[in-house]
Amino acid sequence: MPTTWTFDAPAPGLALPATAVQALLDVASAPLSAPRLLRAIQAVVPVEYLSLVAFRRDLPELIEGSSQHTQGRDVVAECFAIYRRSYFRSDAVMRIAGHAATRPAREVAVLHCRADELPVRGWRDDIYVRERLTERFTLLHAPAPGAVQAIHLYRDDRQGLFQPHEIDQLLALAPLLRQAHHAALQVGAVAADRQAQVAQAEQRLARHAPSLSPRERAVCARIACGLSADGIAADLDVAPSTVVTLRKRAYAKLADAGLPADRMRLARWLA
Repeated sequence: MPTTWTFDAPAPGLALPATAVQALLDVASAPLSAPRLLRAIQAVVPVEYLSLVAFRRDLPELIEGSSQHTQGRDVVAECFAIYRRSYFRSDAVMRIAGHAATRPAREVAVLHCRADELPVRGWRDDIYVRERLTERFTLLHAPAPGAVQAIHLYRDDRQGLFQPHEIDQLLALAPLLRQAHHAALQVGAVAADRQAQVAQAEQRLARHAPSLSPRERAVCARIACGLSADGIAADLDVAPSTVVTLRKRAYAKLADAGLPADRMRLARWLA
């Protein structure tokens, strides 16, 4: 039978390598990314595949997958399509996800299942045997009420089964991964909101300041949304000096048209 744990705090005495600490910080400081999560876990315990799954309306939905080795196929997506089509209703993770949806966001549930413990032979043969997978280690939590997400970790026969000390390391790491995962989701939400604000500001500038070039419009919209010159440069993949030049040209055109031509007035006008 699959083994499950539920807890809400890191195990005492956990000593992470510096690479793992940096990788967790990278996860927490940027929008959610399966490759970043995989790097953080790889710094502690080797795994072959990682998939991020959300549960909506009692259905699993693949967010993103990542693998340790580069290959021509998207193994995670292929396997998830088979799982979603035929086998997810037999998965104990669905019951745990339903329970996690009612629990505080700080809790994390963990499930460990070997290939030979899967309840449906077709599931085992169509996915685990075909891709030479040995087991799955799953972390679930509810980053928002009723919204559950899972991080699935898979080993293959090159890596063999998780050893007891590796299970202990993953259990100790799980609450920290949940915290990093949750932070990444919040960063992503802020980024998505800012992107929507920038798009709205650019649309208004296109209507009311048609003399601005597309680049000048992009800079002004980001100024109005609170980005610094360095932040705009990173967002548009240009040099900060280019942003300064575009800003100067845009302000001159806006002033000639009798429109707001400084950061504060732009922010109020385009809000």
